[in-house]
Amino acid sequence: MRRVLSWSLAVAILLAAAVWGGLTLRERATFGTKINEEDLTVEVDEGDRFSLAVPDRGASVGDAWSAAATPDGIVAAVEDRKVMSNVWDRVFGPEAGGGAGTRYFIYTAETPGTVRVTLANCFQGCRDDDSRGLSREVTWTVTVG
Repeated sequence: MRRVLSWSLAVAILLAAAVWGGLTLRERATFGTKINEEDLTVEVDEGDRFSLAVPDRGASVGDAWSAAATPDGIVAAVEDRKVMSNVWDRVFGPEAGGGAGTRYFIYTAETPGTVRVTLANCFQGCRDDDSRGLSREVTWTVTVG
């Protein structure tokens, strides 16, 4: 009996490690290197995948992020993806009025050079002075080597 429990525990640990490792590899393949606002100057290698991350309070609050990279051709936008801040929202989706998390703008480094990538949040459509005051921009300088 003791031997069966030991083997069962070993199998459960190995299975958990395999699942964790698979999820980690999937996340790395999806997002590449995650870069947040603490590091606005970035160096990547040609062919690398990387993500620029900003907090996103959700469309129901009024966040509407967009991205622009200049000059063209140095990095290629893959997609932008929001990851909810809690597991419940990730599994079941956010409740009405919810949906805070992190917005990732995913890029691949295409050719050597330096590019400025600006992420802008036009809060609530920038419709008045208050919403424009709550809007913001973040700019990264990305060097592809």
